[in-house]
Amino acid sequence: MLLFALGPLDNEPISCYIVRNILRDIFEYRGDRVSSIGGRTVRNIGASERLSLADRIFRSIRNKIITWQISSDQVLVEARLAEEYNVSKTPVREALALLSQEGLVEVIPRVGYRVTPISVQDVYEIFDLRVVLEGEAVAIAVQRASEAELEAVQESDQAWARELNQEDLSPEEYLHFHDAFHLHIAELSGNSRLADFIARLLRDSARLRMRDPLMSAQGLTEEQEDSRRIVHALVIRDSAEAKRLMQEHIVESKERILRQIMQQGEKGIRVK
Repeated sequence: MLLFALGPLDNEPISCYIVRNILRDIFEYRGDRVSSIGGRTVRNIGASERLSLADRIFRSIRNKIITWQISSDQVLVEARLAEEYNVSKTPVREALALLSQEGLVEVIPRVGYRVTPISVQDVYEIFDLRVVLEGEAVAIAVQRASEAELEAVQESDQAWARELNQEDLSPEEYLHFHDAFHLHIAELSGNSRLADFIARLLRDSARLRMRDPLMSAQGLTEEQEDSRRIVHALVIRDSAEAKRLMQEHIVESKERILRQIMQQGEKGIRVK
């Protein structure tokens, strides 16, 4: 069964559909390969067969912004980007519009686009909201999720662990897996508005989370242990424990990022 169906498969929970679409980005980034998610064989069918030119430029620039290859506050000019990607201005303009919709760039009249600046205040605002919303989401998921859905979460976590153990896994690829895990749980709450808010917070914090010191081989191992404990609490339907573990996981990430910023004076992040 292909991972990249255009819509939900027959009798497929919407949560699984969303996770498949997040994982699609990972396999496009990593190239043609075969893996197994929840016992199903999945395959990348080639990004060039699905993505428009504007989509590919959008994904390329987005990845560079999230991974700090393009720094905060940097000005992006259509003509220069068109030359860099060897295309006309039209797909570049479309790509920049998509980036603007995601909040990664902002329009500067008569100049071009600027990569949206981020600050320490963003860390507090985003992560404090995540603590509240994701803590509630996992607690509700414990009550609402079916046995089959909880089993699927456990299988997915095991499958993701296998992927995370790949030696060539990059931090940005891990970020995709991390977000898929959190969104899967958010969807199991059965509250689509709550899941949408959480998805937006994850999107808005992507650049900040790339500054988390745990974005390393050792760090990935520690993160996997967090996810295993959260999944276990879900499966045994311990609402209080699942909420506590999720909130601790997010708070610890917030504190690591803040220490990194304050101790090393991260370039491109405003302290005030």
